[in-house]
This record gives sequence, C-alpha cells and structure tokens, in this order.
Amino acid sequence: MLTVNLLTVNVSANNLQSLADVEHAAYVFTLAQAQARFNNPEISLTPMDKRLRLQNCEGGLEAFTNREMTSAGNVTVGVRCHHPVAWTVYLPLQIKVMQPMVVVARPVSGNRVLTEQDLRIEQRDIGSLRQGYMTNIAAVVGQQAKYSLGLGTVVQKNHLRPLNVVKRGESIVLVASAGTMEVRMQGTAMADAGVGDRVRVKNLSSERVVEGVVDAPGVVRVTM
Repeated sequence: MLTVNLLTVNVSANNLQSLADVEHAAYVFTLAQAQARFNNPEISLTPMDKRLRLQNCEGGLEAFTNREMTSAGNVTVGVRCHHPVAWTVYLPLQIKVMQPMVVVARPVSGNRVLTEQDLRIEQRDIGSLRQGYMTNIAAVVGQQAKYSLGLGTVVQKNHLRPLNVVKRGESIVLVASAGTMEVRMQGTAMADAGVGDRVRVKNLSSERVVEGVVDAPGVVRVTM
C-alpha cells in the first residue's frame, strides 16, 4: 500500500510532480541495492495511485530505505522531496531472484530414502523461501524425508534427516589413522548415526570406548 507523509491537495495541474518519475526513482534505487547483493535480480513495482497530487520537486527526488535490503522479496522504498515543498511517499516493490534449486519430481512419503528419480532442478524465486533451499541433488540423494513432500516442493534442509548407516549394537569396522598408517579393528556402535555424524564405538579388542566419525556404512574413523 502506498503511504504518504505529506501531499499537496491544492496544486495546479501545471505544477504537479510526475508520478512516473517518482516510480522511476524508487525502481532505480531498488535495482542498484539488489544488484549489489544478488545476481540478475528482477524488480517489480506496484503503480502509484494516479489520483495522488504532489507538488513538483525542484530540488531533485531522493530515494531511500529505512532498513538494509539484505534479502529478496517485498521491500518498501521511500522517495522524498525537500524543495519547494517537503513531501515523502513510500512505495512497495518486490525483488525477485531466480536460482536453480532442488525440487520434488514426484510425491514422496515420510521416511522415504530419496533417490535421483525423486528430484529435479528448477529455477525458483529465493524471495519466496523462508528456510533456505538445496542446490545439489547429490547432497539430497540418500537422505530421508522427515514427512510427505508434494510434487514441486522446494527441498529444504529441515525437510531431511540423514539416513542412519550405523545402528546401535551393530558390528562396525573401526579405522584408526595416524599419518599414512591405518589400522582396522572390530567394534560395536553405541548409537545410531549417519555419514559425517560423531558416534561412540566400543573397541572389541581393547574394550575401550572411543569416539569417531561415520565414514561410510559400517565404518567409523578415529584419529590416533
């Protein structure tokens, strides 16, 4: 919605400020701000109410914002005049930034382990997303959907849980490395864990409990 701090109601038709110039000032300002932060942003502007009558600005229009444009989406930009009559209007604009991201190619159920066939890359506007998005299909494949995801859903990190490739009580290979030397031992996992997770493992040879990082299904690596 357009808001106005002060407008002149008794302005002659010959001394009116061009609303197109006001819109242009807001557009150029917003585009410059967006280009400093995003690649190939698109700017759209809601036209001003044509009934608005503003005193012609002789001192030059000044566009500004009361908050930094740190994200895409809806923004509000002010345009003000200082001379001969001070007035300020606020215009709503939208910054759209299209980026390739992973979306669901077919409906998936909760707890499903995602495959390449479940996913595809599409161009979407980042300004419409609140929780971030995934850009690499390979990073999604093999993870579980926490709940059902509909066709076309943008895949976000909070939609996923890593697939546990180590199960509590399961026999695993414990790999200890020191420099170029590597020793493999049998161990027992003390918790469920996915690739990259830290997990405690009982070394069956020494009966000691050590902590390592899951390297692959059934493999936990520790540093000596």
